[in-house]
Amino acid sequence: MFSKECRLHLETVNQTPLEHMAVALKTAVKLQLLVPALIIHGVAPRCFTNTATNVMKDILRKRK
Repeated sequence: MFSKECRLHLETVNQTPLEHMAVALKTAVKLQLLVPALIIHGVAPRCFTNTATNVMKDILRKRK
């Protein structure tokens, strides 16, 4: 069902296909929720000054 490259990727990240999908969807939702904060920050820089940076760093830290 999965290509050789897909199976290799899943092995590399040590996840089942369902685990991988759940992690990817959770990450996508977190990033989508940042969009309004970033738009508000663009208009009013005093708001949400570190929100996006902190969330993205947290996502990257959990991937290691």
